[in-house]
Amino acid sequence: MEKEIRENIELLFKKHPELTNIGYKTQQSIFQKFRRKVRKKIPGWYDELLTEYPIAELKIGIPFNFGWESLKNKNQSELPYMNTEFNSIENIESIAKEEFPGAELIKQNYICIAENTNKDGDGFYINSKEQNPTVIYIYHDCGSNASELIKNGQVISSSFSEFLNIIKPHEFADKWLDENEHLWK
Repeated sequence: MEKEIRENIELLFKKHPELTNIGYKTQQSIFQKFRRKVRKKIPGWYDELLTEYPIAELKIGIPFNFGWESLKNKNQSELPYMNTEFNSIENIESIAKEEFPGAELIKQNYICIAENTNKDGDGFYINSKEQNPTVIYIYHDCGSNASELIKNGQVISSSFSEFLNIIKPHEFADKWLDENEHLWK
């Protein structure tokens, strides 16, 4: 795992110690249960992340514009947080095998690290062949193949290490919505 990713995940838990008791560490033996097609797409650095840190099913908030016109030109620090959670290895496999767009995107080495709360196929994806990949939000209805979906995705952060710096505990999303109700009603 890249040094910057390790430092940023540790910083996340240091800044938000309440997160350490929400997710769980994945047991290494779990990885052996998965089909080869999906297993070989999960990079070693992500295996390390899942086994060394309690991020499986970790509930987080991610700055997101939700497609609202009133938020389109806002800086990331001004955006509300989408409530979501990091996928467990079981969820990563399920999405890659059974759901669109995950089953399409796995062909191009993209794995879903977190789904949106609606569980409608939209989610946060990374290219598993990169060491510190861009995090992209991909909408299920913005393409019929992996190339279109990726092209029409929304870049959330230019690297996974940067992504770790922008996420917060998920309760901040509700606070923002309460304070900024005028923007979306």
